[in-house]
This record gives sequence, structure tokens and C-alpha cells, in this order.
Amino acid sequence: MKAQVSEEARRRAKEMGERALEEKLKELNMGKLDWERYNSLRQRVDVQIQQLQTHLKDIKRKKEERVWLRRQSTGELDDSRIVDAIAGERDVFKRRGMADEAPSHSFDEDESMFITLVVDVSASMYRFNSYDGRLQRLLEATLMIMEALGDDDRFQVKIVGHNGSSSRIPLAKSDTPKDPATQLKILEEMVAHTQYTWAGDSTLEAIESAVSSAHEDEIVLIISDANLKRYHIEPEEISSLLKRSDVHAHLILIGSMGEEAKDLAKQIPNGRAQVCSDSEELPLLMKNILASVTR
Repeated sequence: MKAQVSEEARRRAKEMGERALEEKLKELNMGKLDWERYNSLRQRVDVQIQQLQTHLKDIKRKKEERVWLRRQSTGELDDSRIVDAIAGERDVFKRRGMADEAPSHSFDEDESMFITLVVDVSASMYRFNSYDGRLQRLLEATLMIMEALGDDDRFQVKIVGHNGSSSRIPLAKSDTPKDPATQLKILEEMVAHTQYTWAGDSTLEAIESAVSSAHEDEIVLIISDANLKRYHIEPEEISSLLKRSDVHAHLILIGSMGEEAKDLAKQIPNGRAQVCSDSEELPLLMKNILASVTR
């Protein structure tokens, strides 16, 4: 009898669990298979998401720590005051400093840190995924960033893709819903682009577009493989696009044929390029990038 009751209790508990899952999936606008796909990927980076969230707790929003102090007598020339400089004004410089040094009107505590994630959804990501898992790593990195930063009001994240067909493929805006169903759709759209795009590369155009349209102090993270020699792209060309002084642009290389990624990263100065061959490295890498911005 005890065994029968126990079996009955287990059956009822299972039914209750299934009904609860159905309700949750209905709430999330996801089918069971959708949830399984999402949860499978989510579990792969669950630890990394928690690690990144922990790292972010120790990083203050840059606007709360250091701001541009304008109308200074020393520093770098403020482009907005060139006319005043020609007229003989002395306080035409700007420099980085603590927020409490700045006049109250020059600091907006409600400002967020903008992040543009530029993802490589070219054919090579799909083609060479079986070689080194680069597409899987791209999906994990994207999900980790969406999950870790999604509920942090310090960050406004948008995602754009690029491939042989286009240099700017909108995938997510800063106000795109951050629920699992939407995030799964974004990831599946990325995979679809890698499968059905034309062969080719628009890495340079994608970086130029993201950096040139970025806000002052925006972070631009370009996640790509290192399949660039094939298209005769030189490190100097990438370096020149990453060097805008008021934008923090970083290239993260997650795939490589041989030592190509490491060789490329070494040739890009100022720590603007890193190699990530394992998703476990991403939280610390992200922490270092964000920490360097808020110094």
C-alpha cells in the first residue's frame, strides 16, 4: 500500500509539474520544444552568467565615477569649443575626472552605458562550427550577455549581425523584450543567417558602421572568427576602425584556423583584440573590458 501511495504521489507530482510547465510556456509564448532548446543552451552558460553578474556588481557605471570635465584650462581640446579657442578663450579643454568635480548640469545620473554587440553570422561560422565550435560559442556568448545584462539598468544593449549579404542586420534593440522566447528567437535568427547567407565578408563595413554610429563612451563588442586572410583583410585596417578615442571598441575572436586568431590579436594595439577559445573565459574577459572602461 505504501508503495502504491508513493507511486500515486509521484504520478500526481509529475502531472502537477507538467501542468506548471505548460502554464509557464504559455506565459512565455514558447512550445515545449522551444523551451528545451532554450534551456539546453542556457544551462551551458548558467555558471558563466552568474560569474558575469557577480563581476558587474563590483563595477560602477562609468558616468558615476568619471566624466568629461569641460571648460578646463588643461587637457585635450574640446571640439565643441574650437571657435572659442580661435577667439582667444583659455578654458577650451576637457579632461576625465570624478563626477563630483563637474558642474551639476554636466552629469546625468540617469544615463546608461550603451553596448552594441556586433556578431558574425557569416557562412564561415556555420561551415566551421564542426571544426572548433565557433557558432556554438557565439550563441553562448550572445545569450550570456543578454541574460547577465538584461536586468541591469546600467546597460542598454543592442545586437547587430553581419555576413556576406549585409554589414548591418538588426537583431535586437535596447528595448527588445528580454524574455526567453524572444532571446531564443534572436539566437535562432542568428543561426538561420549563417545557413542561408551568401559567401563573403563585411567585417570592416560592420565595424565601421557600429563605431561611427556609437554614442560617446559607448562600448562596441565585435565577436567574430578570424577568417579574414581569405578576404585579404589586414590587421591595420581593423586597428584603424577600432581606435576612435571616445568609443570603446573591442574585437573578440572566437574561431580560428590554426594560429590566425592569436596572430591577429597580437597585431592590434592597446588590448583592443582578445582571443576566446572557450565560453568559460568570457565572464572574466567581459569583466576586464567593462572594468577598463570605468577606470
